[in-house]
Amino acid sequence: MTENNAETTQEPSMTVRFVKKSAAFLLITGFIGTATAALHIRAAVSDERGETLLPVAATIIERQSSYDVSERYSGRIEPRQTVDLAFEQPGKLIAVNADEGDRVKEGDILATLDLDLLNAALAQAEASVERIKAQLDLSELTEERQKALFEQGHANQQRYDEARLNTVTLKAQLAEAAARAKTARINISKAVLVAPFDGRVAARFVDVGGVQPAGGRILTLLQEGQDRARFALPVQKANTLSKDRVYTATANNKPLNLRVSSVRGDVNPLTRTQDVLFDVVSSASADTDVTYGDLLELQLTETRDQVGYWTPTEALVEGSKGLWTVYAIEPADAGAIVVRRSIEVLYAEVDRVFVRANMGARAEIIASGVHRVVPGQTVEAIRRGQD
Repeated sequence: MTENNAETTQEPSMTVRFVKKSAAFLLITGFIGTATAALHIRAAVSDERGETLLPVAATIIERQSSYDVSERYSGRIEPRQTVDLAFEQPGKLIAVNADEGDRVKEGDILATLDLDLLNAALAQAEASVERIKAQLDLSELTEERQKALFEQGHANQQRYDEARLNTVTLKAQLAEAAARAKTARINISKAVLVAPFDGRVAARFVDVGGVQPAGGRILTLLQEGQDRARFALPVQKANTLSKDRVYTATANNKPLNLRVSSVRGDVNPLTRTQDVLFDVVSSASADTDVTYGDLLELQLTETRDQVGYWTPTEALVEGSKGLWTVYAIEPADAGAIVVRRSIEVLYAEVDRVFVRANMGARAEIIASGVHRVVPGQTVEAIRRGQD
């Protein structure tokens, strides 16, 4: 009897728990349904027949008579002059006054050869000049005396001619000795390597103490202060550039102003491009710091005469046989009707394309989410920029 009472007591308790759980489940389900309905109030509307219209993102496109094409080209900064400095004559190197990375001024002494032999050659030539001058003075006096004696009849023609021609010979020898002395002085001056312009030393090839051959490289010097940029452009593009226009390139993510200096007359046989040289006019930004060899990016814009429309890339729908289409929106009694329009893509950018189509002066198209709709469907157009 006691067991039956216990079982009877447990059954109502289980029933109560089941009722409570059911009530809680219904309450949560009702809350979720209410919240879901509230979230869709803004996303959907009902027409007069009670059908739900799908909201779509729409945008208005207008017919254009032309479009701009932007193309980017890479180039590099380079000095106007790059010179390998060397001595014109052999000799022992006794001094190098510049190292890699050093800035130098025009006229600075960069390196020097041993001058002992050159100074000795100069002294010898100068001594010859003095000796021949003395001989020439005596010869001229002798010529004057022989001339006077010849005119007085006390000397024959032979003696006079010998004195006169000896003077001529000594004058030639004097000129020859003077030339040797001048050559010695030139050799001494050329034994000192001088900077031909303001610049920076890019490379050093020798050390002090070695004997250098004539023409052996000592230093490589880059001219500073007159930088230029080199770009390899298509032939058609190179011929459209103007020398009167200032172009802006980007170096180290900062702008740099350029002006066309010259266009090479030959075409690279491998790339089929022409090298265009630009003078660096000035930095568009005060903190632009470029180094020789830095890469530049030049953006050139070309206007093409073609009637069409700028369309968002997301609005494209792949059609049959490789063609492209867009979904236009035409007004209807309730909402708007989706209509397929064939297009031809003429130019593409990252987020938009320029297309050729027959859609009038302006048209409204679905800008994104085209996979959610089909032609003939009634939708609600939510234009971009609207709440």
